[in-house]
Amino acid sequence: MFVRFVTDEIHLDSNQRLGIFHAIRYLRDDNELTEGEFKLADSLMTWFADNMESPIEFLNKQKSKKSETYISWFKDTASEHIRNARELSKIIEGKNVRVEFLRTKKPGKIVYEDEFQIFSRPFNRF
Repeated sequence: MFVRFVTDEIHLDSNQRLGIFHAIRYLRDDNELTEGEFKLADSLMTWFADNMESPIEFLNKQKSKKSETYISWFKDTASEHIRNARELSKIIEGKNVRVEFLRTKKPGKIVYEDEFQIFSRPFNRF
């Protein structure tokens, strides 16, 4: 089983619902976070950077078409990652942005996998 945290906003490039990492970055870039929220978000994002592989270089090499979209999902066994994602979600929800917790067994064609996450080419819009 795979899980993902998304907002209702549709990401223009991917036509997929915006994930929490993009959402928190947009709130931060738009100066919509209080100093305390900013510090907490920064601490959580640093934790993710330290505790999760970034497959971006690998995925960029895999793209045969610029328009291909990859969506990230946590493995449901990544309990600490999911717990920290819930904390990011609370910050986002505090800005009156709804965050939905999705679960699926079929996230699309898996193109990258590690201990905590997968990236997939989606079959449908999530």
